[in-house]
Amino acid sequence: MMQPSPITKKLKEIYTHIEQRQLKQAIDGVKAAVEQSQHWTITERIAELETNYQYMLHYLIEGKKDPEQQHIYEKLIRDLYAVADDAAGQLLLQESSSLFYDKSRLLQVRTSPSMEDYRSVLLQQADTFTFIDLLEEGEEKERRLKENELAHEKTLQDLFYTLFASPRAHADMMASYRTFLEDDQIPVYDKSIFLSALTMNVLQRFDAAKVELLLDVCRHPEVELVIRAIIGLIPIFQTYTARLPLYRECSDRLQLLSDDKQFNRRFVAAILGFIQAHETEKITRRLTEEILPEMMKLSPMIGKKINLDEWMGESGLDEKNPEWQQILDESGLTDKLQEFSDLQLKGADVFHSTFSNLKSYPFFQEMSNWFLPFNPRHSSIRQLFADKWEGASLIETMFSSSLICNSDKYSFCFSIMMMPENYRRMMVAQLGAEGEELTRMQVEEEILKPHQKEDTLIKQYIQDLYRFFKLYRRREEFVDIFDLPLNYHQIEAFHPVILQPHYLEQIALYYFEKNNFSEALAAYLMLTEAGGATQSEVWQKIGFCRQMLADTEGALEAYLHADLIEENNTWVLHRVAHCYRVLKQPDTALTYYRRLEQFRPDDLHIQLLIGHCYLELKQYDKALNRYFKVELLDSDNRRAWRSVAWCAFLSRKFDVARKYYARILEDEPNAHDWLNAGHVELCLEENKKALLLYRSSMEKAGSFDDFRSMLAEDVEELQEAGVNTAILPVILDKMRYDLT
Repeated sequence: MMQPSPITKKLKEIYTHIEQRQLKQAIDGVKAAVEQSQHWTITERIAELETNYQYMLHYLIEGKKDPEQQHIYEKLIRDLYAVADDAAGQLLLQESSSLFYDKSRLLQVRTSPSMEDYRSVLLQQADTFTFIDLLEEGEEKERRLKENELAHEKTLQDLFYTLFASPRAHADMMASYRTFLEDDQIPVYDKSIFLSALTMNVLQRFDAAKVELLLDVCRHPEVELVIRAIIGLIPIFQTYTARLPLYRECSDRLQLLSDDKQFNRRFVAAILGFIQAHETEKITRRLTEEILPEMMKLSPMIGKKINLDEWMGESGLDEKNPEWQQILDESGLTDKLQEFSDLQLKGADVFHSTFSNLKSYPFFQEMSNWFLPFNPRHSSIRQLFADKWEGASLIETMFSSSLICNSDKYSFCFSIMMMPENYRRMMVAQLGAEGEELTRMQVEEEILKPHQKEDTLIKQYIQDLYRFFKLYRRREEFVDIFDLPLNYHQIEAFHPVILQPHYLEQIALYYFEKNNFSEALAAYLMLTEAGGATQSEVWQKIGFCRQMLADTEGALEAYLHADLIEENNTWVLHRVAHCYRVLKQPDTALTYYRRLEQFRPDDLHIQLLIGHCYLELKQYDKALNRYFKVELLDSDNRRAWRSVAWCAFLSRKFDVARKYYARILEDEPNAHDWLNAGHVELCLEENKKALLLYRSSMEKAGSFDDFRSMLAEDVEELQEAGVNTAILPVILDKMRYDLT
C-alpha cells in the first residue's frame, strides 16, 4: 500500500475528530485545509457551518428545547463530512497523481458527454450490432463488426472513467442515471460496467445519493445487475461505517429490502463470498509452497513407474491396474489432488495463483477492463474466435465454465493467443471436446442447486474485484476492500438481514470454518441473543472459539451450557474435563472423565487422562493402575510407558521407573526421556550413570543452557523423590568442565 499523502492523513484526522464528535477540532482542521486551497466557496460553507454550530451550542447551554435538535445536529455532521471531503479534494486535485484525480482533472478541462448522450450512442451501437448480425458472412461483415466493437469499447471505457471520476451527484444527474439503468434497450453488459464504475466512485468519494441508487438496483429484474449492486454495497458500508448511520434513508432502504427473501439470500451469499476471498492468500501460499511443489516432485517418479499413455487410454477407470493407484497413494499425489479438488468444491479461489502471472497484457493496463464481463467479441481476443468452427467450441467452453472468473477468462484467451498456431488449434480442439461435458455438468448442477447461477455470478465478480485490488498496476492508489475487517455481523445497517437466525448461523459457521474464531465467537453470541441458540452445537462452538482464543474459563462456561442442553455428549464431556485440568482442578476433571469412560470404556486415551488426573492429585497407585491397564491392552503404547515411568519415579518405585525408561531409551528418545532416566539414577545414587544420561539429554536439547533450564523445572519433583538437590550445582559444574 502506497504511503498516504499529508493531505490524506489530515483528512483522516478530521474524520476521527468528527467520529469522536470533537466538532470544533474538525472545523479547525477543515479551515486549515481551505486556507491552503484558497477555495472561496468552501471557505463560505465552513464559515456558515461553524456559525450554525455555535448557535446550536448557545441554545443548548441556555436550555432551550428544540424537537429538531438531533436532526439539525446530524445534518451538521453530514455537512461537515462533505465539506472536509471537498476541501481535501481541492488540494488533491492540484497535487495528486492518482488515476482518480487524473481523470477528475480531465473532466474539468473537456466537455464530457451527458448520460443522455452516452445512452443514445450505446443504443445506436446495440442496434448496429443487431443489423450487422443479419448480414451474410464475409469480410464486409467482419470489418463492420470490428469497427462497431471498437467504437462500443471506447464508449464504455469513456463512460466508465466519467462515472468513476464524477463529482458528488445532484438531482438531475441522479435522474439521468436512473433513466440509463431503467432503459430495457441498453444491454446488461453495458449496465454492468456502469455499476462497477459507480461503486469505484463511491469508494473514492462518499455520495449517499449514489448509495441509494445501488440499493434501488437491488430490485432490478436482471440478476447480473443485482449481484453487482449488492457486492458493491458491502465494502461501501464497511468503508463508511461511521458515516452511513447519519443517512437513515440508506439504512431504511436496506431494511425494506430485508423483507425480500431473494434479496436476503443473495446478500448473505455475497457476504460469504467476501469471507471466502479473505482466505485466498492462504490458499495461494498452500498451493504454491506445498501442494503444487509436492506434485511436481512426485512427477518424475510416477513417470518411471506408470505408463501415463495407458492411463489416458480407452480402457476405462475400472480396468486400470490397481498397482498404479497404489503407487499414486503411496507417493502422496492422490492426497494432493484430493486436497486441490476439495478446496475447489468449497469455493476456494484456487486459480488466483495461476492467473496472477497473466495480468501483464496491455488489456489489463486499463482500469475499466478489470470489470468487464467476459465477451468473446472484444477486439483484443476477437481473432481467437475468427475460425468459426473452432471459435464456437471455445466460446461455448468459456461461457460454460463456472470455475474461472471473467478476468481470468480474458487472461486465458491471451495466453492461448500467444501460442504457436499448431498448439493453439490443439488446445481449442481439446476445449471444444470438453465443452459439451462442461455444459452438461452445469445443467445438472443448476437442477440440483436452483441458485447455482446466482452463486457463480457472486463468486466470479468477487474474484474479479479481488484480482483488481491485488494485481492492478496502480492498485496502491486504492484502499484494498479485501483488507477491510471481517465485521459484516457488526454493521448495524446489515442487521435486518443478518440477525435473522438462519443467516446469522450461516455467517457464524463460515467464520468458524475459516478459523476466524474471534469473529465467529461474536456472531455466535449474537445468535444466542437473537434466540437462535437453542441447540447444544451453538454453545459447543462458542466454547471452542473461546478455547482457541485462550479463554479457558469462558470456554468451560459455554461447554457446561452445552452439557445442560444435551447431556452426555462425549465431545462436550471431553472438553469440559480438559478445561478443568487446564484450570488446575483435576478432581472435577476426573468426575467428567469418569462420566466419559462410561460411554467409551475401550478408549485407551481416556484411561491415560484419568491416570493423569490421579497423578496430579498425587494418588500414584491409582494412576499406575490406569497406566498399567493401557499397557496391558496396548503393549507398544509409548505414552503409557512414559506415564508409568514418571509415575513410578514420583511414587519412589525406582526399579519400575528404571525398567520403563530403559525401554523408552531404546526407541527414539527425546531430551526429556534422557533427563528423566538420569533423575532415576540420581535417586538410586548412581551419580556416574546419571551424569552420562544428563549428557545425552543435553546433546538432544541442543545446548547446555537449554538442558539447565529443563533440569531447573524438575527441582521440586526431585526433592519430593528424596534427592538432596544440593548435588545439582556440582553435577552442572562437572558437565561444564567436560565441555571444555
